[in-house]
Order: sequence, then C-alpha cells, then structure tokens
Amino acid sequence: MPSLKLYFAPGSSAFAPLIALEELGVAYDVHPVDLAAGEQRQPAYLKVNPRGRVPTLAVDGEPVTEVLAILTYLAHAYPHSALLPLADPLKLAHAYEVMSWFASTVHVAFSQIARPERFADDDGIKAALATPGEARFHRTLTDIERLAQQPGPWLLGEDFSAVDAYALVIWRWAERRQIDTSAYPAWSAKAARALARPSVRRALRKEAAPKVPA
Repeated sequence: MPSLKLYFAPGSSAFAPLIALEELGVAYDVHPVDLAAGEQRQPAYLKVNPRGRVPTLAVDGEPVTEVLAILTYLAHAYPHSALLPLADPLKLAHAYEVMSWFASTVHVAFSQIARPERFADDDGIKAALATPGEARFHRTLTDIERLAQQPGPWLLGEDFSAVDAYALVIWRWAERRQIDTSAYPAWSAKAARALARPSVRRALRKEAAPKVPA
C-alpha cells in the first residue's frame, strides 16, 4: 500500500480529502499547515506544493494537489470505497460536474470574501470584492439546495460519495459566514446525516487535534 500524507488546514477545502481518507479506513499521516502564520508560503511547504495551497496529498512522497484531483486519486486507488460511482460513466460524469462547479464557482465566490488577496493587492479593491462575492456565494447555496432536493439520502442518490464530503466544506463555510442554513432544508437534512457519519466525526476530531511539533 502506498504511503499517504495529507497536508491540510482546519476549516479549509482539505476537509473533503480528510473525510475521504477516513472513509477509506487506510493508514495515513497528517501535517496541519498553519495558514494564519503563513506556513504555506515558507520554503519547506513550497517544496511540497509550489502554489502554496492546501490540500496536498503526498503519495509515496509524490504530491497530488487540488481537492478534485486528490478525491479522484483516492476513489481510483481504493475502488472498494464507492467514493465515486466508477462503474457508471454517466453518474461519474455528474459527480465530476458537481465537484468541478464546487471548485470553479463556489470556492471562488467564497475566496472573494475570505481570501481577497488572491484576486488583488490594493486594499480598496479587496474590500470591493466582498460584496459581489457574498452575493455569488449565497446564490451557489441556493443551487446546492436544488441539488439536495433530488431523491435519496445523499447528494448523488443512495450512496455517500466524495460529493457529500466536498459539500460539507461549503456547509461549514456557510456556518462561518453565519448564514441561516435553515433556509436550505433539503441540504440541511443531508448535511446533518453526513455530519453524523463515523468517518466525518473522525475527520473532525483529527482536524481539531493539536499539532505535534516536528
């Protein structure tokens, strides 16, 4: 079995791969990255991920970056997990459709609010990005509610998948923005079901564990 090490930051999109690893039940190591302290910009981490972002999954020392790529690797490397519907090309396409949208649209809207330095250096421009970012982020939550209204206990139907893990990242961002999530009843029900899942509970505990000095 490959050696796996996940570089993550609490509260970030890295929570999705953390859930996936717990869902798999495989051995792996973690390295919390202190974004507030700028650890992601230090030479040691830039050797792992030159873009200075999280998450990064080191597979036998070879880094895989970006949430979608990491989830894809894990689903294919451990097909017993049903992280993605690999046997059904159409369902798999829909899974990638949703997760690509999470990455390209939802995450970008949230980053305009939480990480405006990714888009501009001028403080005035950073502040101006927040208002449209907030509006776009709210619109994406409405879209996720429509997705959650489809039949089945999970976002893709009958099986818990990487899509549910990724959606929990966005759910937590909404809570961080103090958004009234009761406005999204179908998604609320599926998010509550996911948060009660043993793999998710373990991921939350691992995320909250104090960092052990190197």
